[in-house]
Amino acid sequence: MSGFDLVIFDCDGVLVDSEPLSAEAIQTVLRDGGIEVPLEAIWRCVGMKQADIVAHLERETGQTIGNLLVDNLWPATRALFAGRLQTTRGLKPFLDALTTRRCLASSSTHERIGFSLGITGLDSYFPAASRFSSSDVRHGKPAPDLFLHAAARMGADPGKCLVIEDSRYGIMAAVAAGMTALGYVGGSHSTPASAAALTACGAYGIAPTWADVAERLALAGSTAAD
Repeated sequence: MSGFDLVIFDCDGVLVDSEPLSAEAIQTVLRDGGIEVPLEAIWRCVGMKQADIVAHLERETGQTIGNLLVDNLWPATRALFAGRLQTTRGLKPFLDALTTRRCLASSSTHERIGFSLGITGLDSYFPAASRFSSSDVRHGKPAPDLFLHAAARMGADPGKCLVIEDSRYGIMAAVAAGMTALGYVGGSHSTPASAAALTACGAYGIAPTWADVAERLALAGSTAAD
């Protein structure tokens, strides 16, 4: 189905449609602590690891929010996920047909990754040994560390890896790792500007649906076979 040896999936916004819920949780936790943050500032954090989100929002607000988020964000997020988290549309049929090896590399913690996969029924598609978190490496996206770590653990050549990402930081990280980056804009948080932003960061193509991803992988396989 592809000319790649490994497909690396981001989790939030790619496998699971979680970004609006995550933003809601951040805003709620901060508001409960007496800090108002516009959603636009939170959206600029998409793709970052939690420590980088804290640093970004502290710069935006001029207030110290580290302990507030660290202590309360995951419980608030988990509660929203438990009732409302879903996969992105059309994902499972795509995964059922995918014959190329796969793994995921996410800025989220292993606990959050495991919960997200479990509650959406994706855990069987991504066994524990194929899940990689920014907590595994020193530098999160847009640094290439996480993707290079995932490729090394999976025994794959970075040049033969396809990364599917929804965020600018993820695309930048994949490009920095020497991998092919495909921008996925099928999540409910994507806007008409998302495709241009991901392309500007180095995405070789944009896929609004999983059918589009499948078509691109089929073309890549055809090209590799020629």
